Amino acid sequence: MPVVAIDPGTANTGLVYMDASRVICAKTLAHRKAVRGDQYALMERAREIAAQVAAWAADKPHEAVVIEGFVGFSGRQGGYTYQTPYLCGYLHRALEGERIVIQTSRQVLNPRRAGSMAQTMDMLRQGKRPMKGAEMLTNEHLRSAACHGAYYYREKNRKEES
Repeated sequence: MPVVAIDPGTANTGLVYMDASRVICAKTLAHRKAVRGDQYALMERAREIAAQVAAWAADKPHEAVVIEGFVGFSGRQGGYTYQTPYLCGYLHRALEGERIVIQTSRQVLNPRRAGSMAQTMDMLRQGKRPMKGAEMLTNEHLRSAACHGAYYYREKNRKEES
């Protein structure tokens, strides 16, 4: 059974519908204007993205929704990082009743972590196609979502084998 994999972001959200062997379809929700520190704009953007994600997933039978969870950053990189967990809250509410699987980029994309999808991500960035339908993964957000989906299946298979 396929999954819906999501790389959440208030500027770009990557959505990938995939099964264990292929990407079936993918979509990026892109917004040209950043919300920056405007809390009302952030609230409206999160509401809009959550509604779009729920509508996109509604006609796609799936066993789970795999969402990249938030990992905090220290220092100057962390300026608007509060926006992602804020958006995740809206996504969780909009997808209430779904089986939601949260994975962090530290789990899935860290090249120093055994079993990560870092090599798959590198292949995708280089234009290689480690999975059917990879040509649909045209940006970093879609590639990240697909790696989270692939990691979900790898972990699911590992658990079933043990």
